Amino acid sequence: MSNSSRIHSFHPERYGDVKSAVRALLHAVGGEARAAAACRVSKSTLSEYGNPRYDERHMPLDVVLALEQAAREMPVTEHLAAEHDALLLHLPSVEAAGGWMDHLTSIGKEAGDVFHRAGEYLADDGEIDAQEAPGLLKEVDELLAAVAAMRAAVRARIPK
Repeated sequence: MSNSSRIHSFHPERYGDVKSAVRALLHAVGGEARAAAACRVSKSTLSEYGNPRYDERHMPLDVVLALEQAAREMPVTEHLAAEHDALLLHLPSVEAAGGWMDHLTSIGKEAGDVFHRAGEYLADDGEIDAQEAPGLLKEVDELLAAVAAMRAAVRARIPK
C-alpha cells in the first residue's frame, strides 16, 4: 500500500497495561534520559511512571503528548484507544492524498481485496478463524487507509 496513512488495530494486550505502554514509549524516545530532555519531567520520575511498583504514579497527558511527538510513535495513545475498543487512524497529509481517480481506484482495489480474502476464508467452512483473521484484518486496514486518504482530500476542500 503506497498510502501514507497507518491504521493501528492494536488490542490492549499488545502492551498489557498502561505501565507497559509507558515503558514502550520511553524506549521509543531512546530511554529515560532522552525522554527527560524532551519533556518537563525528570528521569527518575519517568522511571516511576513505567514501574509497576508505583501503581499510584501515572504519566500526565502533557508528558505523554510531548514524548509521543518526540518518538513519532504513540504506544500510550494506542493502548488507551484499544482499551476503549477504538481504532486509531492516522490521517494522511493533504499533499500525500492524491487525485480523485486515484482515491476511487484505491478504495475499489482495497474493497475488492477485502471481499476476495473474506470469500476465500469463508469458502471452506463459512467462518473466519484465528489463523485467517490477521490476513483479513490487514486487508480491512488497507481499505480504511484508502478511505482515510480520500477523507483527507475531501476535508481539505471544506472552507475553514
